[in-house]
Amino acid sequence: MTSKRRTDDFEDDGRVIADMSAVERPSLVGHLPERRPKERRRPKVELTTKERVWAALGALKAGLAIGCIYVVVLGLAIAVLLGIWTFLQG
Repeated sequence: MTSKRRTDDFEDDGRVIADMSAVERPSLVGHLPERRPKERRRPKVELTTKERVWAALGALKAGLAIGCIYVVVLGLAIAVLLGIWTFLQG
């Protein structure tokens, strides 16, 4: 078995094909968005304790609703699969 090797000698003639001197190395954590100037900051929202509690309860309510939906759909899927299984066994 012969290996294919390059037999011609490479000779650099000094021409620039693509100037890559301005290219930076990519970040390991991905492309982070550029920071905005300090003048364009969002206004800080001040919430009272009561408003904060209601916001937390609203988020908890939404999470529980989504969780209940998943439980109901999973229960229906299990019931349908058990029905199919008992139909095929009988």
